[in-house]
Amino acid sequence: MHKYLFLLTALSVLALATACDHGSSSKNQGKLGYDCLPDGTCDDPWTCVQGICRNVSTNNVNNDIVDVIDVIDDVDGDANNQTPVCGNGVMEAGEACDGTDFGTATCVSLGFEGGTLSCSAGCLQILTYQCSTGQGSTATPPAEIVSTGTGGLLLRGTVLTPAGVLNPGEVLVINEYITCVAASCATEAGASTATVIETHGIISAGLIDAHNHQSYNFFPEWAPDPPQLFGNRYEWADNTQYEEFILPYSKHRSSNTHFCPGSKWAELRCMAHGTTTMQGQPSASGSCINWGVRNADGYHNCGYDHMTGTIASVRDIDDAMAATYMGYFTQAVEPITRFHVHMAEGISGNYITDEFDSFAGRDPRANRHAGTSLLYNGTSVLIHSVPLTESQLQEVLSTNSKIVWSPSSNMVLYGVTAPIQRILQLGITVSLAPDWTLSGEDDMLAEMRFARNYGVTQGIPELTSQKIWEMSTWMAAEVVGLQVHVGRLEAGYKADIAVFGRTGTNPYDALIDSTATDVRLVLINGVGFYGDTYLQAATARNDYCENLDGCGVNKYLCTQDSPDGINRTNETYADIHTQLYNILEGIGYPADEQYGRGDELLPLFTCQ
Repeated sequence: MHKYLFLLTALSVLALATACDHGSSSKNQGKLGYDCLPDGTCDDPWTCVQGICRNVSTNNVNNDIVDVIDVIDDVDGDANNQTPVCGNGVMEAGEACDGTDFGTATCVSLGFEGGTLSCSAGCLQILTYQCSTGQGSTATPPAEIVSTGTGGLLLRGTVLTPAGVLNPGEVLVINEYITCVAASCATEAGASTATVIETHGIISAGLIDAHNHQSYNFFPEWAPDPPQLFGNRYEWADNTQYEEFILPYSKHRSSNTHFCPGSKWAELRCMAHGTTTMQGQPSASGSCINWGVRNADGYHNCGYDHMTGTIASVRDIDDAMAATYMGYFTQAVEPITRFHVHMAEGISGNYITDEFDSFAGRDPRANRHAGTSLLYNGTSVLIHSVPLTESQLQEVLSTNSKIVWSPSSNMVLYGVTAPIQRILQLGITVSLAPDWTLSGEDDMLAEMRFARNYGVTQGIPELTSQKIWEMSTWMAAEVVGLQVHVGRLEAGYKADIAVFGRTGTNPYDALIDSTATDVRLVLINGVGFYGDTYLQAATARNDYCENLDGCGVNKYLCTQDSPDGINRTNETYADIHTQLYNILEGIGYPADEQYGRGDELLPLFTCQ
């Protein structure tokens, strides 16, 4: 992963790194920027926040977190008032690293098996994306078409099911449905006339991205200058650098001229990384996205549109709005079964820690639905949920509410993330999602690697690679309310399938190790949208697919329905790429929209 933003933690890794630099972390426990004391406290005046001592100022009306690095105890004897120079290749007081100087920190000392550390812009974070967990995997030989049939597909390989691993296993697809998942499907109806493919890979339900802002996902990462953490989502949203960064899109975000190519690019990137369903926060008329990846918000072709949501603060929901939502939940015909909200995204300021109680009907202000909890009958999808307390988590569990965990984006923006270990211990239904490319990982596979590394560094035994896969497949399907249609390799389910060309001791690790290069085949509704070129004739959904270089491997990508398609279904990959390049560059737009940023377009493939 190429991002500066791909960090395991903003402050916890800083604490580990500086502790390693000074020899023994126990010397600095309780001090600003270091581990909390064993009893969960810190030296005065610091406050323990998710295991790290931070400066939560009580003199700040917003209770914003302000980390004053230059007051860290000077155990080396260097002058605390000396300003560090980032980029001189020497780690100085107040820096976690500089260039290749990490003190005594290594991937091994940070809990990994091996690999190479990197240093972030600003010298404030050690980046561990090149560290390995010791669960190594290798690429497998290309898939083989064993026999060509007259209808259906029979896939052979290592099959991941909610009940466990089938190795060897088979998955039979007839039309748009899975009809058999077993060690052998040879006796099932349709098997004798199906095209048989020995995948030499891992066969999984297609990954499910349970929360993203898809129409923004042609942007690369946004990095504030100088690097900083925020207290909550309202702070960075008001940052002038951020507003300028997204201006090529935000100036027309409600127009399909921008929403459609941005959203379709996000869907193409999903396909290239094994994702077949996305909850994408559409911000404009969405008929142009009714073609490829399932959109959990609508256009999923799995029954009626069962989901609604709001991106505004839940503290702004008044009595009338709450009554409307409750009416949606309880209506006899086609009730809303999922209500997604951004819940407590951040750690401090702007009443962020009051959001949960407000949503639960305990807001003391007038006209804020007091006594009416919107945590109703399993409908709530609580995105982020960073500072939830034990009693609030218990309420999430008791109301069968769901949580979406976005660790990479949370750590980049706030330096902390939701209490995932406790969430898993309680058995709350939780999914994994990258949020968006501006602050989160660029795709689900990268987010899964981030989560795995987070579990290693934080010592979370519950966060296994298998659990991460579950959070990205069948648990994610529960979160978005499509659990009877997708997310499982099981007879009767839609044939949304991803095949990954890797192998290893642990198949879940091998899948997580995969990049776009390793994604061998992606089926949606039983037909191929993306895959290795030599599988195109046997699997592609139509004759209009394009051939691309997928990081050194020839791939096919089926973007266009037909040259005569309506609602933009006649667009090719090249058409969408050109539209986005022109938006970023300013080609064909007025003088005040000449941005000259076409080279910033996020590539389709994440290769490394």
